[in-house]
Amino acid sequence: MVAAMAATADIQRLIGDLAREGTVVSVDLDAKTCRVEFANDLTTGDIPWLAARIGKTKVWSPPSVGEQVAVLCPEADTARGFVIGSLSSDANPHPANDGSTLIEFEDGARILYDPDGHYLIADLPAGSYVEVRADDIYLRGNLHVAGYVKADGDVIGGGKSLKDHTHTGVQSGAAFSGPPR
Repeated sequence: MVAAMAATADIQRLIGDLAREGTVVSVDLDAKTCRVEFANDLTTGDIPWLAARIGKTKVWSPPSVGEQVAVLCPEADTARGFVIGSLSSDANPHPANDGSTLIEFEDGARILYDPDGHYLIADLPAGSYVEVRADDIYLRGNLHVAGYVKADGDVIGGGKSLKDHTHTGVQSGAAFSGPPR
């Protein structure tokens, strides 16, 4: 009976140690590993973290120091453990509380999509810029620019070149020219 109770206790301990929560204490970006400290002052060695995708599509989003994470330890062995995801905490709460998808970066940049409101917002801190690299970019819909528009090349609207168009019916003095050709 005592041996059965000891075996049950060992099994419960092993099951309890399979998944643990802790805090990231260091991150090695080159090795793609981190170290996690658990509540009992045990710190893992360098262990990997799961990626959202790492096949034909890849997502790179390493954990950060101070982030609370869940660690899966096969056979309760922390040396074989890996981070399976993040947990919210007082230090790092969830950034939203609605049905939107939000990515928030440490410099304050935020990318939000709200499926209920049907809008996408990229909110960047001062001094930031957006660069889109493509052979052609198509915008479908109206474009409102609150600042100025600058083009290194020509601007063509309605088939008319802003740089190279000519006007008909030009007169000197206070008269206006005709429409561009």
